[in-house]
Amino acid sequence: MRRYVLILGVFLLGGCDREPASPSGSGDAAAGTSRPKKVVPGVRVQAKALPEHLKAVPAVPAAIAPEPAAAPPSPAIEAMRAKLEQAGFGSLAGSDWSDIDEDGLRPESVLRAAGLLVWFDVETGTFPNQHDGRLRELATAAAGDLAGVVFEEIPPEETDDGGRYVLNAYTDGKRWSVNAENYGDWYDVDAMLRLGNALLRDRGSDRRMLLLVSEDQTAEVVVAPRAALGSALREGLLHAGDPAVAREAGQAFEASVRQKR
Repeated sequence: MRRYVLILGVFLLGGCDREPASPSGSGDAAAGTSRPKKVVPGVRVQAKALPEHLKAVPAVPAAIAPEPAAAPPSPAIEAMRAKLEQAGFGSLAGSDWSDIDEDGLRPESVLRAAGLLVWFDVETGTFPNQHDGRLRELATAAAGDLAGVVFEEIPPEETDDGGRYVLNAYTDGKRWSVNAENYGDWYDVDAMLRLGNALLRDRGSDRRMLLLVSEDQTAEVVVAPRAALGSALREGLLHAGDPAVAREAGQAFEASVRQKR
């Protein structure tokens, strides 16, 4: 597990930003075509206009200002805010701190209040899972870097247990696509993050989506500058997670409940 998480952190914050090598004499430049400059495994990109049936779907909004603070933060929250700002998360002033529980104060709580962290249950309780809505929420946390993106989920047939989802993102005259596993009524978190990070890279954003460690069936995803995430991981402020852990924890709990019946 620890080795996987280390590899995941390196993948998100390190070498996956390398430009792909182009075949010698491919003639792409002469033909006037362009390729995505960043590569994320499993994500496909092609020129594609937004289909007619998606034109009424809400796009990712522009940057949303945090709710104004009703009261100044407590000394404990202020100290945590200062630590995160020093790590490179930018100014977190002006956020609404009223929902933060100071008992066992965590950096994640401050980041969530500042709009940089999305917390959600990995179990959806529905079919299809509506990955597209969750992706829009994650993209909204990118401070406007993914504004205008429209997401689409194409589910497998309900009777096709082995079928996979296709998750699409449309923007800038292109379509980004990734296959997502069919885990029943559980998100494929890994697929969502790969698609989100491919979009951020190809749009030239310095922000990345990073899944944090979890001890239950919920997920916390921070969307922040790459340098800040790296600094927070090195300093132990944040800890990278495994996309499968929350789902497997929830499924194990469900299995134990069924056995007791």
